[in-house]
Amino acid sequence: MFKFVLVIIAYLIGSIPFSYILGKFIKKDDIRKHGSGNLGTTNAYRVFGKVIGTLVLVLDTLKGGLIVFLLQKNLIFYNIELLHPLVYGFAAVLGHVFPVWFKFKGGKGVATSFGLLVGYSPILALSILPAFLVIELATRYVSIASVVSTLLAFYCGISLYFGSVYEHYDLTFVIVLFLAVVLIFWRHKDNFHMIRQGTENKISFDISSKIKRFRHKD
Repeated sequence: MFKFVLVIIAYLIGSIPFSYILGKFIKKDDIRKHGSGNLGTTNAYRVFGKVIGTLVLVLDTLKGGLIVFLLQKNLIFYNIELLHPLVYGFAAVLGHVFPVWFKFKGGKGVATSFGLLVGYSPILALSILPAFLVIELATRYVSIASVVSTLLAFYCGISLYFGSVYEHYDLTFVIVLFLAVVLIFWRHKDNFHMIRQGTENKISFDISSKIKRFRHKD
C-alpha cells in the first residue's frame, strides 16, 4: 500500500509551485499574471530575473531528481517494497505540469524531467546538457532546445536499453523517457504555433549591449 501512497506524495511534491511561491515571497507578485502566465522556469527568468529564475530551475529540478536518486541508491525506504524509482520521478513531473493547487495548470515539465534524468542517470543527463545549450544559443528558442534535447535523451535511452550492460537501463527507463517526450511535446504545442507565426519570445543574450558598455568605459 505504501508504494502507491508514495506515488501520491511524489505527485504532491512535484505540484509545489516554486515560481509562484518565490515570486510572491520576494517580489510580492503573481507570475501567472505576467509573460506567458506559465509557472515554469523560463517564465520565471523572464518575469522575475536571473536570481529567482535560477532558484526556480534548481528547485524544479530537485522535485523530479531527489526522490529518484534517494530511492535508486536505497537511501530511504530500503526495506519496503516499492515501485520503480522512475515511477515516482514521473509522478513528480506530472505534479509539476498538472498541480492540484492551480486547477492542474502548471509548468511544461522540462526542468523536472531533467531532474528525473539527473537522479537516475547523471552521466546521460550531463551529456544532453551541452546539446540543449548549443541549440538554445543557435536558435534562441528555449522551446526548440527543450524538445530536441528531450528527443535526444529518448534516443540515447533506447540505445542504452539495447546496448548497455547496466541493468538499470531497463524497459521502465525507456517507457518513462517516452512519456516525458510525449508530455513535453504536448506542452509546447502553443510554442510551435507561435514560432510559425513569428511571435514566440527569443532568449536575449545581450552580448551586443555588454560590448557597447565595455567600449563606452574605455
